[in-house]
Amino acid sequence: MVQLDDPMIGEALDDGAPLPRMSFGDHLDELRKRVIRSLIAIVVAVCAVFPFKTQVQGIVIEPYRTQWRIGFTEYVTNLQAEKDSGALEGDELGLKYLEFCVTEKDKIFEGGFRWSYSMKQHTGYPVPYNLYATGGLEDFLSFMWVAFTFALILASPVVIWQIWSFIAAGLYKHERKVFLRYFPFMILLVAAGVGFGYRFALPYSLGFLIGMMDPTMVGALFSVSQFLSLLFMTTAAMGVVFQVPLVMLALQKVGLVRHKAFIKHWRMTILIMFMVSAIFTPPEPVSMLMMSTPMMLLYGLGLVLTGMGQKNEAPLPEVK
Repeated sequence: MVQLDDPMIGEALDDGAPLPRMSFGDHLDELRKRVIRSLIAIVVAVCAVFPFKTQVQGIVIEPYRTQWRIGFTEYVTNLQAEKDSGALEGDELGLKYLEFCVTEKDKIFEGGFRWSYSMKQHTGYPVPYNLYATGGLEDFLSFMWVAFTFALILASPVVIWQIWSFIAAGLYKHERKVFLRYFPFMILLVAAGVGFGYRFALPYSLGFLIGMMDPTMVGALFSVSQFLSLLFMTTAAMGVVFQVPLVMLALQKVGLVRHKAFIKHWRMTILIMFMVSAIFTPPEPVSMLMMSTPMMLLYGLGLVLTGMGQKNEAPLPEVK
């Protein structure tokens, strides 16, 4: 039986030489070994994350807090403008709200205000400072999911290495080189997409949704599970979207699409981008634009990359 512990197995073989063959049972045994090692790494990472519940939750809800700070700043500015124009004259509660907001704003933004759960009563700002748990187990179950996600990120070097070790044994030397050449860029683009969704797409999408509500009739209230669903949907979608240049380059390399075809069908491509954005984002225009705009910019980057590589384009497959 051939062991696949070394992902570079077959390094000494020529690209044309046959690769070592394994039986179906050997493949299953090898896969089981890789899965067990990956699971052990994930379990260890989960145990490492668990003691830091407060810090982990702080990272997760930061996009919500970002949106809250943007809306709160606008709210205080509007209150100050009303006071300057005399609209708050005789409104003791409004003046009280404004005085508190101006006095405590810096402390609130720095996270040093002790009574954050009663912020709405102190400021009059209708958007809650904290997320809410609608059930007794919602916060715990949500944290379990978040802890697993963080653990998966921490354990990703081990998991990726195990996946690569299993796959690399079935690849020729030149195929491994191609994969290793583009894999770092794939990881970089995924990280950039997730970061964009976390820092920009989600906060401004939330701001638009909240801005559509009339606080005299409908109050904004986000549960932990709802927010996490929106967070993971947005960041995962952005991580995939940012792969557009590499997908275009891969299609060109294998000869399925040429550079000229990417240019010729740009209108249809943009239409498809808007359709995909509408499917994978909340039903409002800001989220759709936050997703489609990077897609169009990345499509432009893909055109540059395919344009640089068009001299080495693979021949189109023959149609029989």
